[in-house]
Amino acid sequence: MQSYEPLKHIPLEIQQHWLATLTRPEPTGFGAFRLVAIRPTKAKSFEEQRIVVLVLDENGFPLPNVPVAFAYSTAEQYFLTPDFLWTPPFPPRAFIVPTAGSGQIDQIQGSAVNPGQPGGITVYILEPEYASDSVAGAGMLGDHTGLHLTFQRKGAGVVSLAERLAAIEAWMANVDGRLAALEAK
Repeated sequence: MQSYEPLKHIPLEIQQHWLATLTRPEPTGFGAFRLVAIRPTKAKSFEEQRIVVLVLDENGFPLPNVPVAFAYSTAEQYFLTPDFLWTPPFPPRAFIVPTAGSGQIDQIQGSAVNPGQPGGITVYILEPEYASDSVAGAGMLGDHTGLHLTFQRKGAGVVSLAERLAAIEAWMANVDGRLAALEAK
């Protein structure tokens, strides 16, 4: 169980190698999927040559069956249904796949990005009720280093278990302090 803080920007290392950028739309009335972690994948590992996406709920547990969009210029066009409460990045072309039971999905990259040039993939969550951060410029470097992105759903009005536990611990510390003061009298 872990609740992350949303990233406000892409780490400098990833900006330099991929020229990746982060776009953060306003949440809908239901909330938003926020990018909470991004790191390079390891070459010569099961993650090499991939863009890996992990999607978590408010408590840090994996979310299965969440549609992830890997958008690029030659991908199939998709059409938004009337129930979409936000506008995904333009143009509406993406390879869309749901997360597995592990909350994870990946896309193997075929061609490399030269360091200091943007990759050709934009990644975001394509849920109608929840807006989603998007990362543009993703791809794979020549040494087969890819990217691992973690998105966490931040539901409007949802208090995570970690926040609830912190509130209980603060309340208990206050009670313990008051009991110690009473016992001292």
